[in-house]
Amino acid sequence: MSEYRHGRVSRPRRPWYARVLHLKHLYLSNVWCVVLFEGSIALAVLMALTELVSWWVVLLLPLAVAGMVKLNDLIAGTLERHG
Repeated sequence: MSEYRHGRVSRPRRPWYARVLHLKHLYLSNVWCVVLFEGSIALAVLMALTELVSWWVVLLLPLAVAGMVKLNDLIAGTLERHG
């Protein structure tokens, strides 16, 4: 339901992951944001604990996932304009 604030209709607040990445064309739910961010951290920690990768992956994997999500958003915007 929309509310009126300061004389205009406010939009529902987007998840922080989508706001941080400035996503314009992808609309992620709270569940998808948790899966993408916390899931990538959990996967990286598990891989580091099993010594498949070094501990740097715990920092790099969530950044790589965020980069792929942002790239997907940019591609979706390009296809939306040309489609």
